[in-house]
Amino acid sequence: MIVPMFKYSYLVFHTEFQEFLNHLKELGVVHIVEHQREPSVEMQELYRHISDLSKTIKELKNRTKNANKPTASISSKSGKELNERIARIKDNLDQLHQKEAALIKEEKQAEPWGEFSLELLSQLEKSTSVSVRFLVCPVRKFDDAWIEKYPISIISDAGGYRYFVLIDNEDYYVRFMEESSQLDEVGRPEKELSDIRKKKQEIHNQIEELNKELDLIAFKGYDLLHNYKLDLEDQLNNINVQYQTREEAEGSVRLVEGWVPADKKEVLEKWLDEQSVYYIKEEARDEEKPPILLKNNSYSRLFEPVGKLFSLPSYGELDLTPFFAPFFMMFFGFCLGDAGYGLLFIIGATLMKKKVENNMKPLLSLVQWLGVATVLFGAITGTLFGIQLSSLSVPWLTNVKEKFLDNDQMFSLSLVLGGIQILFGMILKGINQIKQKGLSYSLATWGWFLLIVSSGLFYLLDQQKPESGYMWSTPHQILTGIALLGIFVFNHPKRNILVNIGSGIWDSYNMITGVVGDLLSYIRLFALGLSSAILGLVFNQLAFELKPDIPFLGAIITLVILLVGHAINIFMSGLGSFVHPLRLTFVEFYKNAGFIGGGREYKPFQKIH
Repeated sequence: MIVPMFKYSYLVFHTEFQEFLNHLKELGVVHIVEHQREPSVEMQELYRHISDLSKTIKELKNRTKNANKPTASISSKSGKELNERIARIKDNLDQLHQKEAALIKEEKQAEPWGEFSLELLSQLEKSTSVSVRFLVCPVRKFDDAWIEKYPISIISDAGGYRYFVLIDNEDYYVRFMEESSQLDEVGRPEKELSDIRKKKQEIHNQIEELNKELDLIAFKGYDLLHNYKLDLEDQLNNINVQYQTREEAEGSVRLVEGWVPADKKEVLEKWLDEQSVYYIKEEARDEEKPPILLKNNSYSRLFEPVGKLFSLPSYGELDLTPFFAPFFMMFFGFCLGDAGYGLLFIIGATLMKKKVENNMKPLLSLVQWLGVATVLFGAITGTLFGIQLSSLSVPWLTNVKEKFLDNDQMFSLSLVLGGIQILFGMILKGINQIKQKGLSYSLATWGWFLLIVSSGLFYLLDQQKPESGYMWSTPHQILTGIALLGIFVFNHPKRNILVNIGSGIWDSYNMITGVVGDLLSYIRLFALGLSSAILGLVFNQLAFELKPDIPFLGAIITLVILLVGHAINIFMSGLGSFVHPLRLTFVEFYKNAGFIGGGREYKPFQKIH
């Protein structure tokens, strides 16, 4: 459910304003009304700084997974100082990596020529009046006769090319270039290979030292950086609150407006009365778009993050979380549909609950419930780790096999569940319309619900007893007439009948095509459940068919194929089992329930711990 909100307006003398805000923050129950949509320059800078700091903290946290915990301690005493040091380290690392990349390129160019002294080569050229030409050509184009004809020395072959030098005395070079083809003269290396490698190693050592310092900060400076981030967020909240307040009476008074949940207003009012602060209290109105605070039972609360993936409800409508939660859980189990996979979900989530932080435990509880649904549908279809239990010759399964649902029954079940959710959504839509606008605005919705349910009911009765003629009997005609009045005549209380009839005809086309399309969308539940079972079966067959006849090796290969194959199936089918029920919820169910959405989350002005 959506917690009712009250709007409070406070008038505070300007000299007491800061103290008032400090007390308001300590209470931590007021969501400040935002009059200014665009943040100030100072706020934008803080947003950027907090975002960069968050990325830095995340990067450091990832470092702790791959590095050994150091024993040294850090010298920085504040998060700000530590963050500035990290920024300098990153800049240094960027520069060093650029230098290292340049040296790697130089090393690659000098490596084919091997180790030689540039100084000795220069002295040789000066003393003998010869020059050494550095040449390259494809190995297949090199003529061995050149070695006999010209003063050539082969240095190395690399990458399909031959690297050699020509001692150029008088006109050797000119004659050689005229005779040969596909030759390239390259500039001699500017640095000796040993010097390049020495400098490269120095750069590498510097990079390692800086990375070790970052590892040290990751292990020993996390709390300092985290607290610094909280301080910045707290500072941002303070600036935002002051930015959203308005000056009145030529700046002598500040007007502060905020939203407070109904269950917390007594705490606030008690404090306001003690402080002798003048305030006005009003009940929230839909058009003011109050923030949304959801309050559900322990089960439905687990599915609130799922609903937030799409949108929070608007203030005036129903919170659909407790209504889609059982369906979402059931649809997930339908799609995955393997009792073995469900048991893994339950066991894995239970074990991880003991190791994770408290804020992650609700997510793992959700995984446990999804695992329960998967076990249930796996038991209904008789599927365990891809094994079809109905095909096993096990004595105690003899009586149970008859109760497993086959593919035709699962196909029908998917349509039945879809029809139930669509009709349930129509009920919620009607209730929503009554809550927001009144009963007269919901008559068309109830008319469609009555028409569909009555027609379906009389059709089923007619199938049971064809001779009785229930379909289009007098009771059916009466109910159909009432439904058509709501659909075509009373669909809008403030329009004339002719407009309502025209609107009803157009809505009928959209409704008929929409409901049929929505219902067919639920076939994906059956399709995904079937594909998950087939993949599991395929991996089982591969594991036992591909194993060699060597006893010990065969068992290992079988086990590896089973583990890898089922891991792939769990990932792929698990992802589909989450995404497709999500789509059925946000498209089919939300549409038929008349979901509006667009609500903003309740975020009280409070001290960030």
